[in-house]
Amino acid sequence: MNGEGGKQYESKNAFFDIDGTLVAEGTHYLPQSAVNAIRKARENGHLVFINTGRTRFSIDDFLEEIGFDGYVCGCGTAIYVGEKTIFKNTLTKEYCREIIKMLRTCNITAVFEEENRVFFDEELPDHKILHDLRARFGTKAFDIPKSLEDGEILFDKFVVWVNTVSDYKMFYNYISEKFDCIDRGAGMYEIVPKGISKASGIQMLMDYYGILLEDCYAFGDSTNDLPMLQFVPNSVAMGNSMKEIFPYCAYRTADLEDDGIEKALRHYGII
Repeated sequence: MNGEGGKQYESKNAFFDIDGTLVAEGTHYLPQSAVNAIRKARENGHLVFINTGRTRFSIDDFLEEIGFDGYVCGCGTAIYVGEKTIFKNTLTKEYCREIIKMLRTCNITAVFEEENRVFFDEELPDHKILHDLRARFGTKAFDIPKSLEDGEILFDKFVVWVNTVSDYKMFYNYISEKFDCIDRGAGMYEIVPKGISKASGIQMLMDYYGILLEDCYAFGDSTNDLPMLQFVPNSVAMGNSMKEIFPYCAYRTADLEDDGIEKALRHYGII
């Protein structure tokens, strides 16, 4: 197959989720075995990519230092190869305001994610996770003004948390025509425009590089990974995954902290 610039790729191509797959939830621990295995895969001539629900700015430096050929971010809403952006989907200013108004009406907590920043809305119900997220994002975290006409608010995707005062049914009926609502468990939903997913991100990189689906490998642990795990024939569930994804994966490797990435790459002959 001929890729960008006519270059031919006959590699195996691995796509890695971050949270729960490359790094441990909560502690953000990254096993050195995973770092070594991914670098070895590249040394062997294979392509490796991040495929994450995180937007670009929230990918930690220590992850980028591993060395990746490209990034699918925001559940497919933005795709990067090196310093080049090959796809970007941002909602219109008007639609962003409309969504926030509906969330306020339905009393649903949300965090709004964009390429270079994240927005919080104090008009929405509080949630214990918001304090940790604000601390993590630091100067990249911005507040949405009470009057939506007072600020420039743009985002690519968002995450909501439903509680006892929320009218999720009303919100779902409003949003479901144009968005997919990914159930992450415990009242958390990841909201992504329809037609955009971790799978569409893989397809775009397949087209960009000229690589075959049969040569693609996806590594994940949760329900927001299902689009890519169901899309590729070589799908890998981490041992520590949500049980809901196991029926859709071709191979179940060991836990993240038990060298699961390294073991799976060896299983498939990538290293």
